[in-house]
Amino acid sequence: MSNQAIPVLDHKLALSLLESFNSQGALMAWNARLTSMSPGACEISLPFGQAVSQQHGYFHGGVIGTIADAAGGYAANTLLMPVSECLTAEYKINIVAPGLGDTLIARGKVLKAGKTLVVAGAEVFVVHEGQEKLCAIMQQTLFVIPKTTADKN
Repeated sequence: MSNQAIPVLDHKLALSLLESFNSQGALMAWNARLTSMSPGACEISLPFGQAVSQQHGYFHGGVIGTIADAAGGYAANTLLMPVSECLTAEYKINIVAPGLGDTLIARGKVLKAGKTLVVAGAEVFVVHEGQEKLCAIMQQTLFVIPKTTADKN
């Protein structure tokens, strides 16, 4: 067991990240929740429901991509805010198992942070009968933008 302290976010930064997350219309409509944040990492959970399903009763692939994208983006924002934020430039996702379960959990982390680009990744798990199963693996590139630019609609 390591004696190293687990890094935590500044309280003010955590509140700012939560406020930003809560302004995400699609994620709020789907009842997604920001469940964990630490420097360079983020976890988002999403309960299953009709709004996030597809015709076979699984989580929709687009929803899986969205939650993965958000987890990687907010992992990056833990390192960028309050001065900067990020926008997705691209992502690649592999859905490795059907999204059959009652909850999706996306765990994003920063792989490399630069001044203008951040590379992040996320693993998405589906929880079925209390067991997590890997559902998707995503890697993304994010543009770093000044926070003032992001605030102007």
